[in-house]
Amino acid sequence: MKPEELHRKHLTALIAGTPADAERIRQWFQPVDHKTAAEYLRAAVAVCLEYRFGPGAGLGAGPVDPDEFAAFMAEVRQSGHGTEPPLDHLAIESAVRALYGEGHLLEPLGEHERTSAHYALLRKQINAYPWLEDNPDHLIDHARATMTTWILG
Repeated sequence: MKPEELHRKHLTALIAGTPADAERIRQWFQPVDHKTAAEYLRAAVAVCLEYRFGPGAGLGAGPVDPDEFAAFMAEVRQSGHGTEPPLDHLAIESAVRALYGEGHLLEPLGEHERTSAHYALLRKQINAYPWLEDNPDHLIDHARATMTTWILG
């Protein structure tokens, strides 16, 4: 399977909320694929967050409206209440704010913390906008375009 196809299948499994399928696909990853998969997930989250906070996530948009962000984080806390393992709200907040102009906030987080925060955000946005789960190709194509912009500037 070509790397691009592998990453599409992996992200499709994450979008569908089937982490066991995503884990099976990760078994086919080469070492470099883990970083690429993390970037795909981050880009998918950027696309999803635009439906809540407006365009430009990860592409130079300024900070989000503080009141809207506070409401969003309250929703995250409420929706994550009782989950195992518990959500890292600070990491989730950092992930959102990093996509809206405060990239330095991700620096102290390890790869696992970043990925967990991005996955929690992906699931939150898919629950809020269920049509995203029904159209994974749309989301993946937009995520790929966002990643291309990150690479090429």
